[in-house]
Amino acid sequence: MYLWLRGEKSRKSFFLDTKLLGMDHYKDMEEEGFWYEVQEISQAFLEICHKYDMSDRVISAFVVGLLEEIDENNSNMKAFFHYNLQTEDEVNIIKDFMTDSFTPPEDEGPDLDDLLNGMGISLN
Repeated sequence: MYLWLRGEKSRKSFFLDTKLLGMDHYKDMEEEGFWYEVQEISQAFLEICHKYDMSDRVISAFVVGLLEEIDENNSNMKAFFHYNLQTEDEVNIIKDFMTDSFTPPEDEGPDLDDLLNGMGISLN
C-alpha cells in the first residue's frame, strides 16, 4: 500500500514488507491488528498537524519495524513508515538528530537476585 497524502509527494506513508522469500504476509491476526493500529496512530498524527495548522512547520519521520529471524545472523524486517519531509536537508536534520540523541541501553550488570540465588540471602 502506497499513499500520496493530500496530493503532496513529500508526505508519504508506506507499508513495506521486505520479505524476499515469498512467506505469508502476516503470521497471525494479532500482527495484522498491530499494523492496523500503527497506521491509525500515523493518521492521527497527521490530523493533529492539520488541526493546529502546523503541517508546513512539522518535519517528522515515523518508523516502526518488526524483525523476524531467518537464522542466527540474518533477519527480515516488516516496516511501516511515514515521512513528513520536503528536502534532503530535512532528511539529514532528522538523521543527525536521531544519531546525536541516541543513547544505547546501558548494561546494568548481573541481576543481584540471580547472584544471591541459592545462598539463602533475600533482599525482600
